[in-house]
Amino acid sequence: MRRKKRPKSGSDSNARPRSKRTGRIALLTVGFVVSIVTVGGALFGGSIALARISDHVNELILADRAGATLQFTGLPESLLVLAAADLQDAVGDLRTRRWTDADLCEVMANRLTQSSWVKSIRAVRRTGDGRFEISAIYRSPVAAIQRGEEFFLVDAEGVRLPGVYTFNASWKVLRGVASVPPTAGKIWDGGDLQAGLKLLRILATESFFDQITGILVDNFGGRSDPRGSHIELLTDRHGGRIRWGSAPGRELEENSIAQKLALLRQNFVSTGRADADRLVIDVATYPDRFIVCYELG
Repeated sequence: MRRKKRPKSGSDSNARPRSKRTGRIALLTVGFVVSIVTVGGALFGGSIALARISDHVNELILADRAGATLQFTGLPESLLVLAAADLQDAVGDLRTRRWTDADLCEVMANRLTQSSWVKSIRAVRRTGDGRFEISAIYRSPVAAIQRGEEFFLVDAEGVRLPGVYTFNASWKVLRGVASVPPTAGKIWDGGDLQAGLKLLRILATESFFDQITGILVDNFGGRSDPRGSHIELLTDRHGGRIRWGSAPGRELEENSIAQKLALLRQNFVSTGRADADRLVIDVATYPDRFIVCYELG
C-alpha cells in the first residue's frame, strides 16, 4: 500500500488559507478603524455644531433678557427738559423685563396714559433690536399760574401739569387765580383761570403777542372792584398794563373783542407797541381810541 505523503510544513497549500483569513481580518480591522474615525469625526463635528448652537442660544437668551430702549417720537422740544425724565420714570421699571414679552407694548401704553404729560397714546411699537417707539399726543404748557413765589403749569384745557417751578420769562403768567392748584393731571377749576386761557388763545396769533407777558385776573367778575377792569393784560414794560375790560364773551356796555383787538393792532402798526408806548392804557371804553391811564387802580 502506498502511503500518502504528508504535506511539508510551510508549503503553499497550508499558507494560502491562513493568508486569506489574515487578509480578511486585516480588512475588517481597517474598515472598523475607518468606521470609528468616521463616526468620531461626525461626533466631533457635531459637538462643534452643538457648541455653536449653544452659543447662539445663549446670545439669544442674553438679548431676550436685555432691557428695552425707549424712544418718544414726536416729543416737542419744549417738553424735552420738562417732561422727558417723568416719561422715562413712568415706564422705567418695565425696562428690566424681557423686551420680547408679548404684553409689554400694552403695559407701556397703559402706564403712559397715567402720566399727566400724556393726553393720549397713538401707538407703542416694538422693533427687532429691543427698541420701543412710543407715539403720543402730549400736553404742553400754555401758561404758568403764579401763587406767591411758586408757579404751576397748565395746558390749553386748564389741566395742571407735574411740578412746581420758579419764574421763567418765556412763560405767559396768569396772576390772581383764586382757586388752589389741584393734583397734577386734574383740570384746574375756576372761571378766572379759564377766562385767562381763553384770552391767551385769542391773542396768540397777534403780531404783538410777544409784548404780552401775562393776564391779570384778580378782579375777575368785579370781585375786588365792580367798577374796575375785570381783566388786564400784562406787558413787557415794568408795571405795564392794558385794561381789557370784562372776560371774553361777557362784554356788556363796552367794546367787543374785535374792537379791542383793532385798537391794539393800530397801536402796534403806528408805534411798534400794542400799548402805544404808554405804561397803562384802556381799550374797553371807546371803539375809536384808547385811554391813557395815569393812575393804577
